[in-house]
Amino acid sequence: MILTGARGRRTLVNGMAGTSMRTTLIISLIAVLMAATEVRSAGRAPVEVAIVVNKANKVGTLSSRELKQIFSGATTRWPDGQPIQTLATGPETPEHRLAIRYFFGMSKPEYQKYALHATFVGETQRVPRDFGLSQTVLKFVGLIPGAIGFVDAGAVNPTVRPVRVDGLSPGDPLYPLTGAT
Repeated sequence: MILTGARGRRTLVNGMAGTSMRTTLIISLIAVLMAATEVRSAGRAPVEVAIVVNKANKVGTLSSRELKQIFSGATTRWPDGQPIQTLATGPETPEHRLAIRYFFGMSKPEYQKYALHATFVGETQRVPRDFGLSQTVLKFVGLIPGAIGFVDAGAVNPTVRPVRVDGLSPGDPLYPLTGAT
């Protein structure tokens, strides 16, 4: 940067000739913000979503395809004829964002539009019911015989039966419902 002194003398500062002070300040601010973002996200563990069913349900493993059909409402009954009730954590949770991207291939705003449309046209089976936190989903899955839900994998408790996805469980290296949100 070239600074002009009181006597009209020009001085080269930091080898940045032609860069204004404001531009330098903006670049520095952006660099600080980027570094802060990297530090915050570096400490964040990837999200793992567990699929859980009511303990009375005998299903132990579902394929990715079967799960997508269940959560999209294309499959509405279990093999024993029991109606399927899909439950989800709230849209503000990281596991919800990951699961919606996985099941529907949509971002949060796209999914919200999809869910609103499904509700408006009376096709509520196409969207899982939001129950807020993982603990609430676990409670209701434990109470409703045909229920299936997705929760934070770390929240799974003995009141429900975890389901393997494509033969894999949370924590397995290739488990499909793992990632950043």
